[in-house]
Amino acid sequence: MGLETLSVSEIVEWAVSKKMDIPEFQRQFVWDPEQVKLLAESLYREYPVGSFLFWDSTEYTGSKTAMGSEVSLWIVDGQQRITALSLLLNKKPYWWPSAEEWNKALKRYDPMVNVLSEDEQLDFALANPIRKKDPRWVSVREVLSVPDVEQLTRFAQEIASGIEENPEKAMQLFPKIHARLNRLWQIRNQPIPLMKIRHEVEDVAEIFARLNQAGTRVKEADVILAFASVKNPNWIREEYMPFQEELEEKGWELDAGIFIRTLTSIGAGRARLIEVSKDFWEKESLMAVWELCKETMAEVVKRMAEFGILNGDLLPSKNSLTPLFALHHKWKADPAYDFKKALYWFLLANRDGRYSGSSITNMNEDVRALNEAESFESALEKLLDRLRVNDIVDEAEFLGRYDRAGNRFYRLLYFINIFKNGAKDWVDHSLIGYDKTGGALLKGFQPNWHHIFPRSILKKNAFPEDEIQAMANVTVLNERTNVLKLTSLSPEEYIRRFKITREELSGHDIPDSFLASIPEKWDGGAGDQGEQLKRDWDTSRFRDFIIERATLLGKKSTTILQGLKG
Repeated sequence: MGLETLSVSEIVEWAVSKKMDIPEFQRQFVWDPEQVKLLAESLYREYPVGSFLFWDSTEYTGSKTAMGSEVSLWIVDGQQRITALSLLLNKKPYWWPSAEEWNKALKRYDPMVNVLSEDEQLDFALANPIRKKDPRWVSVREVLSVPDVEQLTRFAQEIASGIEENPEKAMQLFPKIHARLNRLWQIRNQPIPLMKIRHEVEDVAEIFARLNQAGTRVKEADVILAFASVKNPNWIREEYMPFQEELEEKGWELDAGIFIRTLTSIGAGRARLIEVSKDFWEKESLMAVWELCKETMAEVVKRMAEFGILNGDLLPSKNSLTPLFALHHKWKADPAYDFKKALYWFLLANRDGRYSGSSITNMNEDVRALNEAESFESALEKLLDRLRVNDIVDEAEFLGRYDRAGNRFYRLLYFINIFKNGAKDWVDHSLIGYDKTGGALLKGFQPNWHHIFPRSILKKNAFPEDEIQAMANVTVLNERTNVLKLTSLSPEEYIRRFKITREELSGHDIPDSFLASIPEKWDGGAGDQGEQLKRDWDTSRFRDFIIERATLLGKKSTTILQGLKG
């Protein structure tokens, strides 16, 4: 193993000049802006940010960028940090897909510092419109992308002048600002250790597993997949990929980690790959477990569709599928087994976020517990005991924004509910989740979220964005209806124009007080109460609407969960 030290700017230059690349089993950049900000702050404060690990293999050519590449130095551990450093120094890595995508990333990942922080240490924060207008806040990238420290002098003068119009006061600020910019710029020179290994793919898989035994999301499963394919020639092409594509056709696009951990959970009772014997991947062992894995995954996907979970993208965490697959496989033959109870735990685990983020430790504990339990009931009890949530859904949850990642669980519950209602699209009258012939829209199905009170109208009436985007103000319709038919129309207008009935609105859990003026049938205009309909759906009633609907959705969601429990 070789060990050396490079500065931040040197590492970024390596990424730009193709001295390093990403092997095919690496994932794309997944860090959020907060993580990039924290990395910049850690470097500024001279906190350790870890070492980088590279794989030096002249025989491996499966890169993310181009086959036949001459690069032989592959990033095993550190891709996210190196990409983040490249963003901070405004240098596009060789492997980044396109200049257009890079420019989008630069806008998204733009941490800032307050050069006049009261503390000696700079305050770091994410960019927002207010900070961008405040001359005290400076983009970290603007400072770090300056190639020569001498150029900071003019930059500091410009900042001081922007803060103080009075030249004398600006000159008084200049030394402090210049010193702080200089200190920030030194991030470029921060040394970072890097190690190089020269091993076969089997050893690289083991290194991945050991590096990530605490549960981070580096996809060592993809390396294991490569290792398994060496042990089982043609298995990936003839078995794995066709089944993966079959599930994708049904709307379940799952990455290698789900398949690999389901295999080990079913066949070895472990989700953490480092705990799985190498013999497990031999042909005789793997092929038998693979058949069980396929059967189990297909069964669970089919059962979930019965409850309206038609697509993997509806789930807050796809990782949660692995323990569900393991639970179903282990206990489906138990006379006490009830898929509804398994689904009850599965939904609560998603509400708890048990398998989101750094989830492998939790997943491994749960897979071990459900395999070691004496019965389905005892396995379920153990799994439920580890959750920090209950099955009572507070109405306030549906007043939260539907477009926030933290509310994906409530979007899922809502979809299950209107699926159970047999809700129909308000214009083409097809069942939500199905096409007009009755076939499930599983391939690539994405719920198209419709604002019941349109966003454009609410904004004109000065309603705050958080209320406009409330879960209680959205429902699911087919895309062609939402985009082509209802855009910008008031509820009263589209209800009248498309003759939406009371039953069709009720299927989407519209509160009773807003249904009084809606006819059960629109024959010849019957039931059109004109002014009453306008009053019921006037924008002035919007807050009443979301409060009443949130109350209704909270009750119905609790009923769904408790109904699954039995």
